[in-house]
Amino acid sequence: MSNAPVQPRPLPWIVAGDLNGFFGLVVDNLSILGFIAAALVGIFQFPAEVVFGRMFPGTALGVLVGNLVYTVMARRLALRSGRDDVTAMPLGLDAPTSIGMALLVLGPAYAGFTGQGMATDAAAMATWQLGMASLVVMGVLKLVLSFAGDWVTRVLPRAALLGSIGG
Repeated sequence: MSNAPVQPRPLPWIVAGDLNGFFGLVVDNLSILGFIAAALVGIFQFPAEVVFGRMFPGTALGVLVGNLVYTVMARRLALRSGRDDVTAMPLGLDAPTSIGMALLVLGPAYAGFTGQGMATDAAAMATWQLGMASLVVMGVLKLVLSFAGDWVTRVLPRAALLGSIGG
């Protein structure tokens, strides 16, 4: 028996199932973006230039950067722990929040701005800025409330915690 240290296997960048997971995430995100575009442009007459020129590129960049950060975090954990079964948490659009923002915040805000006589382009930019501010507030709330996560998992039954992913 040799006392030589065991040489760790190099971590693969792509494994079986990654392509399936990638396309699943892409199709999910595209379907949500499609609904947002249909709701804002079709229902609320929101300018398509703002939806496709500002909202969607920023969303795509955010999802890309978030997934890259999660990938780096997963690889670092795999290297640190010596495990080769670590995976990155997929980051994408949250359907209930995205749909709610389109139908209950952005669309009505745009309708309100234009209803008050604001020019279409100015109303669209004000709505976009309102959406950005809403996302910052939601992010701060999630950050602050994340510290209560352990308490919530102790207090609520497991079934209550799994209900949100069960639909």
